Amino acid sequence: MDCSVEGKVAFAQGHAYHFATVDAALAFQACVTGGGAVEQCAAQHGCTRRVELEDVEAQEEAERRENDRPGARPKA
Repeated sequence: MDCSVEGKVAFAQGHAYHFATVDAALAFQACVTGGGAVEQCAAQHGCTRRVELEDVEAQEEAERRENDRPGARPKA
C-alpha cells in the first residue's frame, strides 16, 4: 500500500492523517506498509485528525468544462 509522510502528516488512501509527533506518523506509515489496516493503524498510533484529500485536477477540469459551455459566463 502506498503511504507517504511529510512532517507530522501521513497520506494514504486519499486521506491525510495528522499525528502529534513525527515518530507517530512514521510508525503509522510502517504499520500501513507492513500490511496493517489504515484505520486500525491510525487509531493505534494516535491519529488526531483525518482529512479527505480533494482531487484538485478533477475539480479544475470540471470548472473548465463549465466555462467552455456555450453561453457560460466566466467566474470573477
